[in-house]
Amino acid sequence: MQRYFIAIALLLLNACAGSPPKPGKELFDEQTGNSLTVVSKPIVFARERTDVAAYARDYATLVAVEVDHSGTYKDYLLLYRWSTVDQRMLPGPDPNAGALRLLGDGRKLDLQPLAATPISVGSSSDLHVPRHGAPIIRAFEVDQATLRYIASTRTLSLQTPQEELDAPFKLWEDGRGALSEFLQQTSAP
Repeated sequence: MQRYFIAIALLLLNACAGSPPKPGKELFDEQTGNSLTVVSKPIVFARERTDVAAYARDYATLVAVEVDHSGTYKDYLLLYRWSTVDQRMLPGPDPNAGALRLLGDGRKLDLQPLAATPISVGSSSDLHVPRHGAPIIRAFEVDQATLRYIASTRTLSLQTPQEELDAPFKLWEDGRGALSEFLQQTSAP
């Protein structure tokens, strides 16, 4: 009988270990009064910066967020631009230059940032704000078709065309599976 309970316990542990990630986290933005759904895992891009230091990289983190403002739903991509390059060696990205280009499966998608971020980001780990450096935050209004395109591409890279260095960012941490689950959960038209 004891072996039976041990076997069941092991099966339950294996089932928990193999469970898929949650599609998104529900949050309340106290400053705006909006409800937010945030993707469970961001998509992180990186580009090597061996021109300034060994093992240095620039990063771009994309986070999908759906905002529910009294039943009106809008989707956004938050972009965090940050770097491990010592700021004394190289200035950071221009906070006023915020264009974003996503390249995937032979298609180019150009996005322009909003004048102001519609979400109070702060340093919230719930919004996947990087803990390193002082990230520049930009927000882009997108639709579900754009998010589906990003989630379904086989190849994906990112460029910041207004920055001096035009080398593309390559996929570093792949959160496209979490983005697919986020899309199944959210309800923006």
